[in-house]
Amino acid sequence: MRHRRPEDRRPPWGVRRTVFSGLVPLVVLFGWFTLAIRLGLPSAEPVGFLPFVFVAFAALVGFGRWLARAGILLALLGLLPVLAVLLGGWTATGDEILLSRGKPVVVLVSAESAHRLKAGLAYTYDVRNPDGSTDSLEPGVGTRLPVGSQVIVVEDPDRLGAPQLAGRQDPAVPLVFACLGTASLVAVVVSTAVAGERRRVRNATTR
Repeated sequence: MRHRRPEDRRPPWGVRRTVFSGLVPLVVLFGWFTLAIRLGLPSAEPVGFLPFVFVAFAALVGFGRWLARAGILLALLGLLPVLAVLLGGWTATGDEILLSRGKPVVVLVSAESAHRLKAGLAYTYDVRNPDGSTDSLEPGVGTRLPVGSQVIVVEDPDRLGAPQLAGRQDPAVPLVFACLGTASLVAVVVSTAVAGERRRVRNATTR
């Protein structure tokens, strides 16, 4: 009976190449998302994520062309998962920080600005802390605070996350969205890597 050599038990080169080509974009993208969430935590508004979304979209186009000549397709399939990871991860992380180490503080509402969303009008407020410092507060769609009033918010002592109204911290729902976005993005990248490897093998065998 012929014994297989140790090197024969290794996965074929095509499998290793597929795993590598799928891991590279995932590591780069999720490293980029981690940086975006970390930098965006002190803000009460997700507008600052727009440059990160544009760069992620461009990266998906580049990775798609590299993996399977399907750059635009990968970018379009990955856009919603990217938004879910960024917004869900940002919200869940901020909520968890405030739940674990936040302190209640009475602040003064000093200014109001309104912006329209699909769900309705949303308001962002400038609030003044007891020590004289200022923060931005977004209480959520449909919640309006009188300018000049005092409200109780939860703040992180190290200002890692934006303050929120007391009792609004619930990381469970945004964490679900972030996990769904992560799973979807992994699925589309891996599928593209597999499709690219199959195309490469098919082109090599038909020459």
